[in-house]
Amino acid sequence: MMSSADAEEGFSDGVIRLEPVSVDTTPETNNFRSVDSNTGTKTDTPLMDVPQTINVVERDLFFLEGSRSLEDVLSNVAGVSPSVGDGQRDQVYIRGFVATNDEYVDGVRDSETYFRDLANIESVEVVQGPAASLYGHGSAGGIINRVTRKPSDTPVGELDLTFGTWGDERAELDDGGPLPFGHLSYRLDAAVERSGGFRNQYFLERGHLSPSIAWSPSRDTRVLVQLDSLTDRRLDDLGMPALVGLAGSGFYGTTPDVPISNYYGSPDGHKADYVLAEVNSATVTVDRKIGPDWTVHDVARTEHYTLDRNNVLPTGVYVPGGGVFDGDLSRVWVDRSGRHILRDQNDLFDQLESVWTTDAGGVTQKILLGFEVARQTAGVNSEQFGEAPVALVDPVLTDRPSDEAPSSHTWSAVSSDTAGLYLQDQIAFSAQLKALLGVRLDYFSVEQDSLIPPTVDLYSLNRTASPRAGLVWEPARNYSLYASAGRSFQPSGDGLSLAATNAELAPEETTSYEVGSKMELDGGRLTASVALFQVERNISETNPLNGIVSNVGDQRSTGVELAIAGHLSRNWSLSADYSLLDAVIVDGGYDAGSVLLNGRLPGLVPRNSASLFMVYELPRGFGIGAGMVSMGGRYTSNDDSVSLPAFTVLNAVAYYRSAHWEARLNLNNVINHRYFVTAGEGTDVTGQTVMPGAPINLGVTLVRRF
Repeated sequence: MMSSADAEEGFSDGVIRLEPVSVDTTPETNNFRSVDSNTGTKTDTPLMDVPQTINVVERDLFFLEGSRSLEDVLSNVAGVSPSVGDGQRDQVYIRGFVATNDEYVDGVRDSETYFRDLANIESVEVVQGPAASLYGHGSAGGIINRVTRKPSDTPVGELDLTFGTWGDERAELDDGGPLPFGHLSYRLDAAVERSGGFRNQYFLERGHLSPSIAWSPSRDTRVLVQLDSLTDRRLDDLGMPALVGLAGSGFYGTTPDVPISNYYGSPDGHKADYVLAEVNSATVTVDRKIGPDWTVHDVARTEHYTLDRNNVLPTGVYVPGGGVFDGDLSRVWVDRSGRHILRDQNDLFDQLESVWTTDAGGVTQKILLGFEVARQTAGVNSEQFGEAPVALVDPVLTDRPSDEAPSSHTWSAVSSDTAGLYLQDQIAFSAQLKALLGVRLDYFSVEQDSLIPPTVDLYSLNRTASPRAGLVWEPARNYSLYASAGRSFQPSGDGLSLAATNAELAPEETTSYEVGSKMELDGGRLTASVALFQVERNISETNPLNGIVSNVGDQRSTGVELAIAGHLSRNWSLSADYSLLDAVIVDGGYDAGSVLLNGRLPGLVPRNSASLFMVYELPRGFGIGAGMVSMGGRYTSNDDSVSLPAFTVLNAVAYYRSAHWEARLNLNNVINHRYFVTAGEGTDVTGQTVMPGAPINLGVTLVRRF
C-alpha cells in the first residue's frame, strides 16, 4: 500500500508511474497433452465434449522417450497390454480384448499384419471402448489411430540420428513447407534403420519413405496426396518356451530361468528365420467447404501388402523318456516346428463424409453423414514342417533338410466387401448440456476359396447396426461429466480368414457402458480424466460333445482408468495413466485342451497397469526426465496355465536443446530388471512362449533442425 506522501509524489506531475512488470513469453515445450481429437467423432471436437475415453500420445512425448515402435508408444496408455503377435505384427489388447484388426491411419482401416514405423506419425490416439458406430466391424475394446504428419505453410526441417546398445542405428528425416508456385506445400518423412538386439541373432532392417503434397486451389478446397512405402525385415522371434505341460508332466506354468538371450530357432536366423513385410499405399484426400456451415470430406486409399514369413518356433517342453520335471532345467528339451507363410493382400477404401452445422432455437447441431466402401483381397500360402528338438539350457540349433516335405499345407484366396452408412448428431442444448447420438449400418461379406484339395469354399455375410449414445454435462467451466453406451460387432472373417467352424456364426456383439469426468486444471495447462466402464462381449465356444461352435459364451471387463497430462509448471511436464481392470471369462466353454474356461482370466490382460513420464526443463536448454512402465501379473492364455510375473521398468532421459540442435540420452531399464513383457503362440497347455524384456540399454540421439 502506498503512503499519502508517495501518492502525492506519484501524481505530482499528473502522470501515474507503475512498477515495471516482467512477462515471460517463452513458450511451453514438451507438450504431452491434447485438447481436441478427430478420432472419437470424425469431427474436430474438444475432448471435454466427447463422452468416451480417448488417450492421445503426442509426438513430443514418445520422441523424448526414445520410442522406436508402436508398442513403445502404447506403453503410455494404461489398459493397453502387448502381445508377441506371432513375431510379425503390432498386436495389443485394449480393455481386455484383442485389437489385432483395429489399427487405423488417419481414420482409415489399416488391417495388414506388420510392424508400423513412427517416422511420419504426429500422434497416436486410442479410443477406449466400441467404435463401430463410426468405423465398422471390430473394436471390442477400442481402436488405435495413427495421425500422420502433413504438409503445412510453415517450413519444417529436421534430421535425427540415433545410435544405441547392440549396434542400433537409425536416421530419420522430416522436411516440408510451402512451394513457391501453384498454392502447393509438401512434406517428406523418411527413415532407415539397422538394429540388433539382446536376443541371440536378432536383427532389424527397415526403410520407410512417406512423401505428401497438398494443393489449395482456393480458400475452400484442399487436396492432399500421400504416398507411403515401408520395408521391414527382422528376425521372427516368438521368445522362449514356457514351462508348461499336460497334467502329470511336473511342469508348473512359469517362465524358464535361463538367459534371456536364449533363442530356439534356426542356426542362421538372418537367412532362414525372418519375417519380411512390404507395405505400399497411396491416399488422396479432398476437403471442400461448400458454405459457412457445410463441409465435405473424401478420402480414398489403396494399399498393397506382401508378407514372407519363415520361422522356427518352440511348441512345447518335455523330459526325455516320459520323465517328470523335477526342477532340473538341464533335463528339459524343447519341441519345435517350422513355418513358411506367403501372403499377398490388396486393399481399396473410400470414405465420403459430410458435416452440417445448424443452430435453431439456441440448440446447435453438428451432423455427420458418412458412407464407406471397401474391397480387400488376399492370397495365403502356408506350410508347416517338423523340426528337431533342442535342449532348453544350452540349445544347439539345427535346420531341417532343405528337401523335407511339409507336414501340412494350406493355400487359399479370400476376399471381403464392406459397405457402411453412418450418421452422427452432436447436439449442444446449451453451453453446459450436450449429447451425441450415432449409428452405423454395415454390410460385410467374406468369401474364402481353398486352392488345393480338399477344396472347401466358405462364405460369410453379416448385416449389422452399431448404435452409440452419450451425454455430457459441464456444471462448471473446464469440467465435464459424461455417460455413454455403445455396441460393436466382430464378424467371422474379420481378419480375412474363415474356418468351417465359424463361417456360419452370427457376429460376436460387444456392449459397452461408461461414465466419467474430464477436467482442465491450472488454466488449461493440465488435463485429467477418470472413467468407470463395463465392456461385455459374447464369445464363441465349442461343445466338447458334438464339436459345434456357437456364440453363447461371454467375456466381461469392468474397470476404472485415470489419466493426467500437461504442465505442472512452465518447466515441469508429465504424463501419467493408471488402469484397474477386472476381466473375466464368464462363460467360455472348453478349450482345445478340454479345460473349462468359465471364471478364468483372459490371457495377457493385467489387473493393474500404469505409466508415468516426467520431464523438468533446466536452465540454458538442458532437461532431465524419468519414467516408468508397470504391469501386474498376467496369464499368457485363457486357460490360466502359465503366469507372467508383474514388473516395473524405470527409464531416464537427459537432453540439451537449442534453436537448431538437440542431443538426447535415453537410459532404459535403469536397474536392469529381469522381466517378461508379454507372450504369444499357443492357447492351452502346449506351445506357449514368453518374451523377455530388454535389459539395461542406452540410446543416443542427435537432432539438427533447419
